[in-house]
Amino acid sequence: MKSNMLFIVFILITLSACSSAETYTFWTEENFQQIQRLNEANIRYEIRNGEIWVSEGDMDKVVACCS
Repeated sequence: MKSNMLFIVFILITLSACSSAETYTFWTEENFQQIQRLNEANIRYEIRNGEIWVSEGDMDKVVACCS
């Protein structure tokens, strides 16, 4: 019984780790200076319809370097 519970816990942890998709948050309008700062700080971002979207995991770095 105990080994079955450990197996189930292991499966749940493994599945939850696999489903962690990276999410992005709107930062600002597309701007060469902001893109340059993001690149220099190695911050993940995407350009969507003229807007800069940054990785939620990097938001602390974005605020520190690019505000």
